[in-house]
Amino acid sequence: APRARRVALPLPARSRSLEERGPASPSAMPLLTKSLLAACACGLLSLAVGQTATDVDMMAKFQALEAQFNKFQKDSEDKENTLRDQIKELQEADSRRRLDHDGHEQNNTQTNAEEEILNLQIACNHIWLLLCGALVMFMQAGFAMVESGVCRQRNVQNILMKNMVDVCLGTMCWWSIGWTLAYGIADGENHAFANNHQPFGMGF
Repeated sequence: APRARRVALPLPARSRSLEERGPASPSAMPLLTKSLLAACACGLLSLAVGQTATDVDMMAKFQALEAQFNKFQKDSEDKENTLRDQIKELQEADSRRRLDHDGHEQNNTQTNAEEEILNLQIACNHIWLLLCGALVMFMQAGFAMVESGVCRQRNVQNILMKNMVDVCLGTMCWWSIGWTLAYGIADGENHAFANNHQPFGMGF
């Protein structure tokens, strides 16, 4: 059987140009590699330079923060020392005030005790005077009973009237001059025999 003939079809213009040019020359490959290496080196160098600048900025910021921290620490120590001195001064002043306060309290306590003793003495004197006055009134009643028992029946009313008048006149005389003679004592005259202060209850 007859063999089929191969017919060579015409190639496009681009394909023909490639075939005509043939394979790439070996000298073009190192140039491309060098260009790529140079580009990578430039990129790495720029990254390194940027990283170095960033490191320098970070170091400057860190040093500034460290200086601020040291300044703050020093100020804190100074304030702490000042506060300690103030606390010490306040404690010393408080201890002095406590000593003064304790001394004043002791003096006040002694003064209050003396005043209470004086008030107690005055109260006892008043109670004694009231008791003696009540006994005098009972004494007048006893005199009335005695005198009524030793006289006639028709004279009993006169005796009782005389005792009543005796009580009234004695009270008025005591109010007018009796207290003055007995207890009208002025300052500095405690040993006087008779006194002339507070007559008729004036200034009592």
